[in-house]
Parts: sequence; C-alpha cells; structure tokens
Amino acid sequence: MNGKIIVNLTRNWHPGIPHVRGTIFDGTKKLSPDEAQSAIRVLNDRDAVTSFLKKSNGFFSVVNVEGNNGWIAVDRIRSLPLFYGQHNGKLFISDDARWVREHVHDNEMDPIAREEFLACGYVTGSDTLFPNVKQVQAGEVVFFKPSEDSDIIVEPLRYYRYVHGNYFEDETEILFRKLDETLINIFQNLISYASGRTIVIPLSGGYDSRLVALMLKKTGYKNIIAFSYGKPGNWEAEVSNIVAKKLDISWEFVPYSNDNWYKWYRSDEMKAYSEFADGLVSLPHIQDWPAVLMLKKENRIPDEAVFVPGHTADKLTGSLSKSCPDIYKLPNYPHVTRAILETHYNLNASIKNNIIVKQFEWRVLRTLGDLAQYPDSASIYESWDVSERQPKFIVNSLRVYEFFGYDWWIPFWDKGFMNFWCRVPKERRLYQCFYKKYVDRISEQQGLSLQELQINTEKAISIKEKIRSVAKRTLPKRYRWMLPEAILTRHIKNHPTGSLSRFPRKDVIKLLRQAYSSNGIAAYFYIKGLEENLRKGEV
Repeated sequence: MNGKIIVNLTRNWHPGIPHVRGTIFDGTKKLSPDEAQSAIRVLNDRDAVTSFLKKSNGFFSVVNVEGNNGWIAVDRIRSLPLFYGQHNGKLFISDDARWVREHVHDNEMDPIAREEFLACGYVTGSDTLFPNVKQVQAGEVVFFKPSEDSDIIVEPLRYYRYVHGNYFEDETEILFRKLDETLINIFQNLISYASGRTIVIPLSGGYDSRLVALMLKKTGYKNIIAFSYGKPGNWEAEVSNIVAKKLDISWEFVPYSNDNWYKWYRSDEMKAYSEFADGLVSLPHIQDWPAVLMLKKENRIPDEAVFVPGHTADKLTGSLSKSCPDIYKLPNYPHVTRAILETHYNLNASIKNNIIVKQFEWRVLRTLGDLAQYPDSASIYESWDVSERQPKFIVNSLRVYEFFGYDWWIPFWDKGFMNFWCRVPKERRLYQCFYKKYVDRISEQQGLSLQELQINTEKAISIKEKIRSVAKRTLPKRYRWMLPEAILTRHIKNHPTGSLSRFPRKDVIKLLRQAYSSNGIAAYFYIKGLEENLRKGEV
C-alpha cells in the first residue's frame, strides 16, 4: 500500500489491467474481456472515456488505474456496484463497501443517510450509510488525479441520465413493429451472452417476466426453466404455472412458510448474503433468496445457469403513473418532488417530519440535477426512479444470484429498451396502456389464452383487493396503536410469503402500530443489526 490509490477487487473480474467486470457490447458486437480491455487502454482523455461509456451497451464496471491517475465507472443502471473513499491522502477503491469503510475508518453512520435508508430502503446519490464511503452512481464515471499537494482529486461525472425526448409520432401498428424489432435485438444480446446455457426465469404472474418467456420462445431459445415460490396456492405461482405450461417451459416451485423463514433468516448463509449484498447502501433483497437456495441445494437447476428476471420493464413503460396519474395528464405538474417523496419515501412515518422532509427534498433535487434538462414532469418522475430506486433497490437483487455462483442478465435494462421508452410519449405510458397491449398481442400470437390469464389475474386482483379492504378496516395507520394484538398477529401470520415471521413478533407488532410497512420493518431490523455490529466491531 505504498501508492496513493489502493484497489481491492474481490468478485469476478477478468485478469489484467484495466480491470473489467461484466460484459460490454460495442454496438451489436459483444466484446470479449480482452477486447474490452484493449478498447479501454486506448482511451487517452476524458472525452474519449465518456464517449466510449455512452455508446457501450451491456452490464459492466471498470477500474482503470495508472499510477495516481485513472477512472472508475459503472453502467447505466449500476448493475455491478463500485465504492471508494479517501483517508490521509489516499484513495481506496473496491467492489466491497465494508473494505472501504474499514480503510477510511468510518465508525459512525451518517444520521441523514440512516433516516433515508429507513424511509426508502436505500441511500441516494453518491452517499452510503457512512459519510466517507461513496458509491459510483448509475451512469457515472469518477475521474481522479494527483493535486499539487500530492492529495488525490476526485471528479465524478454523470455520462448518462434517463431523459425523455424526440418522441415517436407513429401510429400504434408501426410502433408495435418498432418495439418488436427492438426486443428481438435485445434478446439476441441475451442469447449471445447465454451461449446455450440454461436460462432460468423467475416467472411471476405479471407482464414483465411473461414477456421474457415470450421473447425467448419467439427467438427460438430452447434451454429454459421457469420457477415460482411462496406459500402453496398463491395466485402468482398459479398464473406462473399456467404461462409455463402453455409455452412448454419446465416449471419449478419452492414453497415458503412462516417457520422456514424463521430458520432461513437466522442461518449463517443469510448473514453472509446480507453482508455480500448490501453495499452499506441497499436493503438486501431476500424475496428470491430461499428459492434460489433450495433450487441449488436440490440440484433443480444447473450450475452454469443464467438467471433472467423481468425487472424492471414496468417502470420504464409507465407503471409509476398509477401512483400519481396527474403527472402524466397535466402539462406541468407543480409538485413532482413531493410526488417522488410520497411514492418512494414511504416505509415509515418519517415523511411527516418536516425537518426530515426538507433534507429528503434536497437529496431528491441533488440526484435530478438541472430540472431544465427534462421535457416534462413525468420525465423527472421516472428519471429519479431510474437513477435511484431501480439500481439500488431492484437491480441490486441480482446479488442473490451472484451469491450462489450464478450469472444473470437483465434484458429490460438493455440500452435499446431504455432508448425506445425514452421516445414513447407520456400519454402512451399512462397506465402502461401501450406496453400491455403489446404483451397481450404477442401472448395471443404464442397461444396464451388471454381469457384464461385474465380470469386468474382478476381472481388475484380480487384477492388483493379483499386483503387491502381488510387492511383498511383493521390496519388504518393512524389507529394501529389501538388494534388488539391478535389482529396484528394474524396480519404477520398471513403475510403472502410468510417473511415477516423472520423477525421477533413483539417487535413487528410494535412497528406495525407505528405505521411501518413490510420493507420498513426489514429496514429497521437491518439498521438495528448494523448498529449492534458496529458496537461489537464486526462490520
């Protein structure tokens, strides 16, 4: 450690300099790791670096260090996170946030970052839970160079933002064909990456994972397994099974139960996974964790499998409009920042605290940058989600597959898909009207009975509405403190996956009374555990 820049990379990096992880496409050409390294070596200034990153597709991170100069970068969606921090004139770079924290000697959490994590399950911007540990943001490159006094100057630059514009004016049929062509190209990239290996689809009852299955069948890929999980008989699994059977895809189911959740959560494997996945910035995703654990242990999927989840086509195609349709209907919605807070900072009641709300508003605006770059409020609303919640809360769930040694691919974060939806007018994104018509059409083309799917989906919606209706009567937030313990215990017991049973029941009941959501309860216990480990010196 004699130099000013110390690099510690612990995960699946290609040997050699510059350090490259993941897969980079130059246009339609998939670069081998050696080709990617060669392409990066000839980038001789910042403009060349940013130009290369802007045109690159795929999912990757890069660490390019030469002496006390260089740069680090992640892709548009931060699918492979990087962290850095400075201490005593040195710069520490790693894919392990805990290693950086140790070397910058951060022993206390940032209080605002802590409150933000409790409110939404992740920390926004370049911050983490610890003030001197930073993360490379989605679509960001961080340059560094020595200063005159021999310190290291760090200069982050956002090379990509998800901004709408240059809208399509085509008739629906023409636009359907354009989307079809876009998706075929995207899935050809996936097929090139998978290279004949088994593709495993986490198949739910929704549109996105169904579209993955439909496109793989349409492009002729044969080696596919789908799976679902949860309490036996749950509606998501029922719809998943119907889709798999109709498309002649092998289907696996992993049952969940309250008792199993209690055991899984306390296992050494779960503890190791949490530290592997959180990056000191994200609530570890655990919904799929037991399913992948059991599929692996029971040899129900091959070791070389590639997981292909459907997230998160729904957000690019307009599902956020359900939370605040006026943003998509009005020419200029005046309260977009507040709408972002109400949509995303809602895991507990902290959004009611005016002092904390002002801090959150500042952090939202910091992420968005110059609001003049966005054509309308809907673009602001979606861009924040793509920069923050999707990379840190949704895409970070890929750590589940990595933890068990599997590869993954996320076709709906392919550059082509993102570029297409940037050009779809907000009227066609409202309630996902265009997207759902497209998926319904290709479902019919491949023999899926929309009537059968609709019946099952309506049954699912009916069940969800009944649950919501009961919740409104029995769990109104402002009256939860008055509810009998038996009602709250029933709520814990009847959780759709049983996952609330992993926490002490008395504590969960207390948090439910304080208007914590399920993810809010998980965030609370994560922070509590992290604080205990800090006191023990075990972080």
